[in-house]
Amino acid sequence: MRRVLGAFGLLVLVVLLLFVGATWALYLQTKGGKPAWRLGAAMGSLYWPAPLAEGACRLLAREDLPLCARGYMRKRLTGPLVGNPTAPCRGLSPAMARACSEVQGLRLVEEGVSRPMVVCEAMPYPEVCALYVGRAAFARGGFRLGGERSAERICAQGRGELLAYCRLGASMEAVERAGEKILRAAEAFCSPYGQELCWRGLASALLATQSKEKALEACALLSPLGAARCVALVKGAR
Repeated sequence: MRRVLGAFGLLVLVVLLLFVGATWALYLQTKGGKPAWRLGAAMGSLYWPAPLAEGACRLLAREDLPLCARGYMRKRLTGPLVGNPTAPCRGLSPAMARACSEVQGLRLVEEGVSRPMVVCEAMPYPEVCALYVGRAAFARGGFRLGGERSAERICAQGRGELLAYCRLGASMEAVERAGEKILRAAEAFCSPYGQELCWRGLASALLATQSKEKALEACALLSPLGAARCVALVKGAR
């Protein structure tokens, strides 16, 4: 019995060492300014089980866990949407279920699902799914241009918070792509559906693509109240 336990313990130790070694190798490959997303994407490409990937993200990416988890899910969820799009997001940890809801939100638009906002309602994180539906909708059709895939038409399928988050996602995607030149249009698109939510998202989008100093300058382009909130949010960001 002792021999069996000893052999089992040795096997567990070997597997653990292999896991740590492989994780460290992946981490070294993502050094040099590459985002945590790349670490998650590398593990997704290697078909690591979700719990192991999350453990590596927590160990190596730490505060960038959401980005690492999103990279993992983006690589694991590929190809045409078959069956129930919510199924891959079930039974996961909160961090991975959130990342799955984000990625599926993108894919619902990318794959041309007819009513993506309705699908989001059944996701583990409906608002997050709606946010990324909005991002993908703007990338495909702009705010009001591009016909059926425009953000205005797709977001209109949702109600309440889902509508607000979808419009926010489109606005954030617009600012991250085009910067301050589209900032006023982005505010006009999301602020009527939740001002504070909109301004927080726009401040985050500015910080995602430029320095604090530049983001503070861009805040001044918003409406007077929006500019004041944007400045406060940017100054308070870590």
